[in-house]
Amino acid sequence: MLTPILGLLCTTALISQFLRAIPHPPEIHFPWLIFFIPVLAVGTALFLLVLPTYLKSEIVLTDQRLKFRTGWLSLSSTEILLSKIETLTLREPLLGRLVGYGTVAVIGTGGTVFPIHFLPKPEYFHRLLQTIIDARQSVQTAHYPPVDSNPTLDDSRYMPKG
Repeated sequence: MLTPILGLLCTTALISQFLRAIPHPPEIHFPWLIFFIPVLAVGTALFLLVLPTYLKSEIVLTDQRLKFRTGWLSLSSTEILLSKIETLTLREPLLGRLVGYGTVAVIGTGGTVFPIHFLPKPEYFHRLLQTIIDARQSVQTAHYPPVDSNPTLDDSRYMPKG
């Protein structure tokens, strides 16, 4: 819950530091305000629209599957078996690295992409999901009997009986 609030505060602090660092005569203050007040108003409105969706998002990772639900007014729910996951991709923009969010894209065996956007601590989630998938694959391969390198060429099953 603190990540979006911290993001807004960091963005506001960066803008104020940028404005203080620029040397300008006093008569230029008004044009800067004309530009930044609408930008700040639109940013605050978008933040207030996205915040309920962020707070209502839910990610469930079990030893069998990954489920994630997101949305407030319109709900989106996705579920994928861990055995059907082919690729994991981690994306962190610059602001995301500073504030601590990113996107983990889960790609299934059919090529379907399931992105989980604005995920807090994406490196931890990516590493945890990768560990669980690797553990499942090692357990699955341990149960298979070893493959015989010299199979007997027996055609008796194709011969007529009688």
